[in-house]
Amino acid sequence: MPVWKFREGEETRQVRTEPPGYPDLIRRIRFVWALAARLAPPNFPRGVRKYRSIEEANRDREEWDVRRCGEMRGRYKESNRQ
Repeated sequence: MPVWKFREGEETRQVRTEPPGYPDLIRRIRFVWALAARLAPPNFPRGVRKYRSIEEANRDREEWDVRRCGEMRGRYKESNRQ
């Protein structure tokens, strides 16, 4: 897919977009979702967690974000070695 840079708002009108109801739109959306799921599958901790403060919740979220990024990096390095 191409990437566009725009200097002015008028330039955005020149980009081709598909109208609502375009027959191939659903297939394209499903492809993008499937690609995203393969590249970065959702990996949330299971269960319900309770926190004493929003800071504690944010800390926990940051920890599992870092853990997930590390796992993804590991998988990427493994796939590049083969």
